[in-house]
Amino acid sequence: MNRKQYIHVCAAFIIVVGIFSLNTAKAAECSDRNAIEAAMQASGSIVGGDSFRKPRVLKRHHPSKRKEVATYFRSGDLYYTLFWLVSDDCKAGFIKRTQGKY
Repeated sequence: MNRKQYIHVCAAFIIVVGIFSLNTAKAAECSDRNAIEAAMQASGSIVGGDSFRKPRVLKRHHPSKRKEVATYFRSGDLYYTLFWLVSDDCKAGFIKRTQGKY
């Protein structure tokens, strides 16, 4: 490999490494407290009852930095568990709700 080819290969390598480093930039993560608060506000708008148990962050999805949060609400005489996926900018997205239990 002559000098000119070597320079082209090195330049291509640097460009590829630069592109991958831009794509893996770390996004700010929503704290557990803020994730719980976002899920509680969203749950209150859906169920409209009282929380009967402290919400929990069940897991953190490593690649996307999203968090799965469970909230527990009572509406009338039924108890519900609502599951939310909270993004890194603290916006809650509904996953599912359990059937009401007595």
